[in-house]
Amino acid sequence: ELLKVNNSLKELAMGVNQISDEGVLSVCEGLQCNKTLTTLNIWNCGLSVTGASCLGELLKVSSSLKELVMWSNQMSRNQIGDEGVISVCEGLQCNKTLTTLNIYECGVSVTGASCLSELLKVNNSLKELMMSLNEIGDEGVLSVCEGLHCNKTLTT
Repeated sequence: ELLKVNNSLKELAMGVNQISDEGVLSVCEGLQCNKTLTTLNIWNCGLSVTGASCLGELLKVSSSLKELVMWSNQMSRNQIGDEGVISVCEGLQCNKTLTTLNIYECGVSVTGASCLSELLKVNNSLKELMMSLNEIGDEGVLSVCEGLHCNKTLTT
């Protein structure tokens, strides 16, 4: 409820808190109306595909969020994986404000990398994409490179 009415909060960092999908759902509901939050940091929070899907839906309507940090949301901690990254990419198809996406160590494989590649071909707002310690392999790297070939905004 607080996030719905707060008009001064710029950054929300909830790293290493086991808020899980239920907590992320509550945060996303609050942020649907929020116009001031620019950074959402939810690393190592017990997030799964369900939570990532909520974030994807939030990205479709958010006009203020510029940075989304989801690192260490994989296997032993959380499992976002390809399906979660696909949901986030779907949200970013509509989003014009997010400049930084950190999906470091989120269980992403070549399937998620292919989706990111397609996103990079059409997204004009992302400037930073961090995706280290994922298992995308050579095929995933080539796929992302294909997307980078068309992208004119990504710098990191």
